[in-house]
Amino acid sequence: MDRDTIFDSFSAVQNKVKLKEGINGIVKFFAVLDRFPDSPMQKLSQKASFPIPLCVAIRNEFEKLGWCKRTNKGTVLTSQGQEIISSISKTNVDFSCKNCTKSGLHFPLDGYSTQLDIIKKYSDLRGQPNTVIDQSFATPQTSLLRVLTMSHNYDLFYSTYALVGDSDLTSIALALFLPSSSRIVVFDIDPKLKEIIDLANSELDLSIEFIELDLRKTLPEEYSSLFDCFITDPPYTQTGVQLFVSRGIQLLKKKTNGIFYLSFGSKPPEQMLAIQKDLTDMGGLLTNILHGFNEYIGAQKLGGISNLYRLSVGASATPLIQDNFEGPLYTGDVNPILRTYLCKNCKTEYIVGKNKEFVTIEQLKNQGCTQCSNFKFLKKQENKME
Repeated sequence: MDRDTIFDSFSAVQNKVKLKEGINGIVKFFAVLDRFPDSPMQKLSQKASFPIPLCVAIRNEFEKLGWCKRTNKGTVLTSQGQEIISSISKTNVDFSCKNCTKSGLHFPLDGYSTQLDIIKKYSDLRGQPNTVIDQSFATPQTSLLRVLTMSHNYDLFYSTYALVGDSDLTSIALALFLPSSSRIVVFDIDPKLKEIIDLANSELDLSIEFIELDLRKTLPEEYSSLFDCFITDPPYTQTGVQLFVSRGIQLLKKKTNGIFYLSFGSKPPEQMLAIQKDLTDMGGLLTNILHGFNEYIGAQKLGGISNLYRLSVGASATPLIQDNFEGPLYTGDVNPILRTYLCKNCKTEYIVGKNKEFVTIEQLKNQGCTQCSNFKFLKKQENKME
């Protein structure tokens, strides 16, 4: 099969799947299948940086073409698929450092087992994430690695740190590596996190401060221009980044360069370009990107990972949002979707989503079917709200 014919097929797949990354994204996913044979879909999603549902759709189209097939472990290219990959490229090798913990950095985690056990203890108290506010808990190891990365970047020498949202309890991990004279303040809407942090303060002799705050509201004036560094893992929307980074910039000291760490997943190029522009407009200078650094319990639609960005800002940094924020913020507000679920036992239908009795499937599962008390449901369909 010649190259033009092959790319006509790739184009046909793109026309059906309509991947926002275009035909190049389709080719990339085909190369991912070649590099990582017999891998589960979650790993393929992580390597391609596409949501799992899109990866499944692309794989299914390649399967129809006879280019790949499913196995007990995952997906492999057929002999025809292998011929195609060989005909469009001379090499397709993964050169990642197999011995490195994250993105080329090597963290000897055996030396930090005590700290990791402590972080796990308090992380286990969080319960289920509140997906209505885009909560998706990072793993305890991720929280630890964030702090070790800060250490690698010489960012554990400051005196004041702010957590703009902290459902990952990175504040506790941070406190384990800072002198007692350092000040750590958490700004978050979830009172459950305050209970956990207060317990850690008591049991570990820490002094993490917690300010219960809906970040759509303006910050208390006494915290303005107070901090050297902030850390944030905002809602998975452009407005989420705008708001949380704006609040963080308002918290940073004005007379010296500040540092912040942003955790955020991959989005299509145009959306990421808009977010990059927002960060630039606010005075953010990108210094490091660690792809796929953060791992989450949940967020499976994205393969359970996001990227970690380090940015520097100067005295001229200006937040895009300074006053109260009234617009859509969370994924369910920006892109509301109604999903229909069937009770696996009695087949009763439930429409789950914004303005419905059950806003999330987690809420439905927690209560159970109102007709037969079954707790297992099957998704039938989903539609965007008009």
